[in-house]
Amino acid sequence: MEGKVKFVRRDVWFIENQEYSNDSDIHARRCTANYAVLYNYDEVEIDEDDIRDYYDTRYLTAGVISALNESLHNVYIDYYEDEDGDYCLDGCLEDYI
Repeated sequence: MEGKVKFVRRDVWFIENQEYSNDSDIHARRCTANYAVLYNYDEVEIDEDDIRDYYDTRYLTAGVISALNESLHNVYIDYYEDEDGDYCLDGCLEDYI
């Protein structure tokens, strides 16, 4: 499938560890995901390691995501649907930038 990128979004959420919920020293686990939202409103997941490799950085900051957003805005990308029904970027990030 092919689509045109409208913007890039980063989601961050926390999952509490239920096994140790009464222990005050255990913290929730932080989860993240990055999506290219297309003009048809499909959300295509972008691998975080691809972003880190392309921008040669260890951390995905708001500035890195903003730069990715500017680089991918109005770019056509190829994507596919995986076995879970999620959309994933087809190929490497550097193929599109």
